[in-house]
Amino acid sequence: MAILFILGFWSVCIACLWVWKKDLFVATWNEAYFADTPVLIESDDWGPGGEFHADRLNQLLNMLDQHKDAVGRNPVLTADMVLAVPDIEKIAVDGEYHRKMLDADFPAIYQALKDGIARDLLTPQLHGLEHLNGAGFARLCQQNDPRLTAAKSTSDWWDWESLDSPLQGHYVDGSALPTSSVDSTEAQNIIELATASFQRMFGAPSVTTVAPCYLWNDLIEQRWRDRNIIAIQTAGYRCTGRDQSGGYQQDPPIIRVGNKNRFGQFYLVRNVMYEPVDGKNTVASAVAEAEIAYQQAAPISISTHRYNFTRSETECNDAIAGLDQLMSAIAGMFPRVRFLSSAELGESLVDPSPEITNRFNGKLWPGLKMASGHRKLGAFLYRLYYRHRKLALIGYVTGLSLPAWVICKTGLK
Repeated sequence: MAILFILGFWSVCIACLWVWKKDLFVATWNEAYFADTPVLIESDDWGPGGEFHADRLNQLLNMLDQHKDAVGRNPVLTADMVLAVPDIEKIAVDGEYHRKMLDADFPAIYQALKDGIARDLLTPQLHGLEHLNGAGFARLCQQNDPRLTAAKSTSDWWDWESLDSPLQGHYVDGSALPTSSVDSTEAQNIIELATASFQRMFGAPSVTTVAPCYLWNDLIEQRWRDRNIIAIQTAGYRCTGRDQSGGYQQDPPIIRVGNKNRFGQFYLVRNVMYEPVDGKNTVASAVAEAEIAYQQAAPISISTHRYNFTRSETECNDAIAGLDQLMSAIAGMFPRVRFLSSAELGESLVDPSPEITNRFNGKLWPGLKMASGHRKLGAFLYRLYYRHRKLALIGYVTGLSLPAWVICKTGLK
């Protein structure tokens, strides 16, 4: 009798929740759920730099070469490419913006990138033509702005990370706060030159992209669409600018993997942070975040910037050793792990196929399997639990958390 009462009570609770949160439940259920577990390594800011960057990149790729997924593929570094840096000397002559290009002016790094592509250990992805706003940078050069001292103090290469943070945006001008977005003509010119240069350098277009500093807006998405960008990598939000105090303005503030924008482009989401040089993200914290993604049948998308591998030799070695541990942990903890690039995941969302194609080297891999049935139901409940605290609390108060826990745990087996 007691069991019948509990079942009846739970049925009433579920019916009430359905009436209250139907739209949320439907939207969450219709998201992408993966039976295979896609694992991506998203690494921003590769491009022009010191020649030693080529050696550091090779060290990183040699470590990745030691790991295999469920179909025998190595991890793939999605190298988010910056294609150019300012040519300081030429800008000083006439005050106009001039750039040094990755392929022509940094041949050692360019060759290391191409070697990584051939080994199927690296896939390039467009980050930006540069990691700053060219017009704003040239204007500050003319004004001898002290914020550019580090950039003007070296003759061979310089790290744009030496710039004040607001100056590192590409699709906004951060020379004064609040930032101002580039206009339609400038956006079109930047993106057309960037996509054409990318294809010339790497032999195939970038069908996915991630904006420097996560700063972009609807206009930029439209221009990306015009250049056949089908998916946009995010950190789970979009920032359209920075306010008077430098704070980021988020719109929308929450993005889920597989969400679409108004132009039909898919969003991808980074959900595992491994930035050891910042001192905030350890292997243990990254493993914990990866487990949460796996529970939700979501891709495991690891964020790890270039600077983790291009600062001191000790920091580089430690970062590579930690990423090595993280790859081993992920491959050992979760079944059916699949290593792939952002472009491959984006294309799989747009058009699920029995084969995944690396368009930069022609290699083929089996397509991704999507979750269904018990596995999808458990992952659906995990997504509600992690995202919506009120629903989790209601589950505990009503006791619905007990059957939900059983479904979730058995769905992982």
